[in-house]
Amino acid sequence: MFNSIFTVVVTGTLLLLSIHTQAQYKHQTGVRLGSIDQALSSGFSYRYFMNEKSAIEGIVNLRSEDIGLGALYERFNTINGVKGLQWFYGAGAYVAFEGNNNFGATGIVGMDYTFPEVPVNLSVDWKPELNFIDNVAFRASAVAVSVRFAFGKK
Repeated sequence: MFNSIFTVVVTGTLLLLSIHTQAQYKHQTGVRLGSIDQALSSGFSYRYFMNEKSAIEGIVNLRSEDIGLGALYERFNTINGVKGLQWFYGAGAYVAFEGNNNFGATGIVGMDYTFPEVPVNLSVDWKPELNFIDNVAFRASAVAVSVRFAFGKK
């Protein structure tokens, strides 16, 4: 399944390289590749920008042994000198269904870059999780890379 997703993302990215755009986007959707031990590690990501500085991100984690759903509120800040580069932070909650059901809070901090010439977004983030149910556990090793297609001009 990973090979299929990877092939679709690479093919889509190469096709989009021929498109010339210079706009901010309202929607971003793609894949997230991260640490294996998290409730929300690797899966699909959708981000909706409410305005220039605020977004809501949904993450769906589909592994063979469990399913995880999460929602994050994120705040973005520009980095002067590099068009399209931002840093962000936020918080949210998740639920995961596996051998034991999990529910918890999560934070996020990272770097985000949207290419000015093509509608492709890359981000790297750290997203620790604090599990409340089925047992209390803090998972700090959540690092991920996301590749998203950006669409819907603001």
